[in-house]
Amino acid sequence: MLQSLMGAGFFPPLSYIIINVDPIAVRLGPIAIHWYGLAYVVAISIGLIVLFRWTRKMGIHQDQIWSLFFSIAIAALLGARLYFVIQQPDLVQNYLLNPINIIAVWNGGLAFFGAIFGGILALALLAPRYGLSRWIAIDGGALFAAVGQIFGRFGNIVNGDITGYALTKGQIQLPPGVCASSPCISYVSDPHILPWAFVYAHRDSFAQLFTPFQPAPVYEMIVNLIALALLWPLRERLPRLKAGYFFVLYLAFYAIGQFVVFFYRGSEPATPFLGISGLRQAQWTAIFVFIACIPLFLIVRRYSAPWTYTEEHPTAWPPVGAGPSPAVSLKQAAAARATNSAGSTKVAAQPAEPITNLPPWQPGSSSGGALRNQLGH
Repeated sequence: MLQSLMGAGFFPPLSYIIINVDPIAVRLGPIAIHWYGLAYVVAISIGLIVLFRWTRKMGIHQDQIWSLFFSIAIAALLGARLYFVIQQPDLVQNYLLNPINIIAVWNGGLAFFGAIFGGILALALLAPRYGLSRWIAIDGGALFAAVGQIFGRFGNIVNGDITGYALTKGQIQLPPGVCASSPCISYVSDPHILPWAFVYAHRDSFAQLFTPFQPAPVYEMIVNLIALALLWPLRERLPRLKAGYFFVLYLAFYAIGQFVVFFYRGSEPATPFLGISGLRQAQWTAIFVFIACIPLFLIVRRYSAPWTYTEEHPTAWPPVGAGPSPAVSLKQAAAARATNSAGSTKVAAQPAEPITNLPPWQPGSSSGGALRNQLGH
């Protein structure tokens, strides 16, 4: 049936995919806006939308999240970049001897394990300052990461900075006129090449040109989608059992996914360790992270507590004594903000009722007669 539909023109034949797209989306004089950066903007935006909906149901105020967000984002970015740098085989020559390359994220290079490590550390240190337990804050960070990382991989697809194994020993010849100008994404049917391979054709691509590669970022997106599908129904249930369980489960899933996906990654060299030479740095990290999830689970079980706050009974924010009483639900607070933004009606001050039930003034009386004389009573 499928073959007949393909023959009738309803579907294109299986083919390798040509990507001829400039990694720079827009040039504004000396300023270059990269697809990689735009992908992360989309990833962060969608991650925040999901996170705010979750925190509202968990009884956490938006102000608490915004107070943490920028510090956590900086810590995660620094962690991702530094962890990428220390994995590079040319660490000394290209980075330590040329420090400007350490911050050159526009040339590609962020390791998500590093973002997790940096984000966890920052959340653990800062969350109590904003009225949150470390464990529920880390659960929220895991949800944000599980959603956002899927969209961030689109930047890697355009860049070509993450590739799988090369499927040919050298370059291939594209059919004349196919995807000759940028931007263009096309396909070519070739029974000798993996049907879903990526072939990069733009001169500024990070990948070797006209070489079919395993689409490693797509594999990673698929693994991330599977993990998110498994985690999604548990995002509110697990914190009710113990805050922190959701994060541990996310970390275990991510470690398994990275271990599997990196078997198809050709852009990173193998890292011999413990007499094993076939694994890469990220795979070794994934192994140790997965093992660490066992004691981490026990720590959460021992020291964490169920998260009991809800949208109707939120956390106390601002802290008691630092502002208005927080003893209202998030729905009531939102309604109050909407009313205030639409304008408020001033209530005229009402005159005090005269006091008429006081006894007559007598000299030396302890009933405050002198004060009544001053007030005209």
